[in-house]
This record gives sequence, C-alpha cells and structure tokens, in this order.
Amino acid sequence: MKAESTNSFPCFVADTSFMAAYLLNGFCDDEFSDCIKDIEYVLENNGQIYVPQLFWYEIGNVLLSKTRSKREGVPKLSHSDAMDIMYDLQQLPIYTDSQGDSEIRHRIFDLAIEHNLSYYDATYLELSRRAGLPLKTYDEDLKKAIK
Repeated sequence: MKAESTNSFPCFVADTSFMAAYLLNGFCDDEFSDCIKDIEYVLENNGQIYVPQLFWYEIGNVLLSKTRSKREGVPKLSHSDAMDIMYDLQQLPIYTDSQGDSEIRHRIFDLAIEHNLSYYDATYLELSRRAGLPLKTYDEDLKKAIK
C-alpha cells in the first residue's frame, strides 16, 4: 500500500497518543495542542489519517481508563462524553490498515527490536514507513525511532 502523494492532499499516520490528545482536548495539557492544527489541516484539505487496526482497541482503552480516572486533578470522563468522543472519532477521515500478512508482522517485530519499542508502537512505525507517510506521535520512544 502506497499512500497518495502528500502533495495532492495531507496524509499522515497517527498513533494513539496523538489522537487521544486531539480527542481529549479539554482533558489534556496545552502542551499537546499542535495536534488540533494538524487534524484541522487534514479536514480542511480533504486529507486522510492512517491507523493500524490496533488503534481502535487502544483508543477505546484510553477512553475507558478516563471514565475510571481516580487521580486528583484529572477530570473524569463521563460515559456520555466517551460515547460522544467515539462518535466524533468516527466522523474523521481515518483509513484503517488491515496489516494482515505475516511479512508485515515480521517487519513490526524487527522494528520493535531495532528501536527498543513495544510491538504496539512498532506497528505505527511500520505503517508509517510502508505507506511513506509521516508519523504523528507524542510518544518519546517513537519520536526517537522516527529520527
């Protein structure tokens, strides 16, 4: 799979940290506010956000943990808020990659070893490389692996 040229419309691979910062804007630090600009740019320019299948489970888990938050100073997310966020997420131009074959799974494993990443994080890196797209993340280990 090779993505459309980024000259024709904006595309990128987004990991869970990046999308969670966007979706939980009112529940996150201002330090992550640049994700809003990136996603708005995609929306305004008919772009696309690429994610692996794993993303949907990870983002669901993030929302679930926010509904269970007991940390002082961390706003708890209501069930209704979580469902609204899931709805909003489904409205975004997201392409979910199937990542079905064993060759891809082997590349993910090799990237995880090479960059000392979790298999989960290496999944995003592999998709980014395979699609020839930038990877948007707030994960420090993934940022190191990108460079």
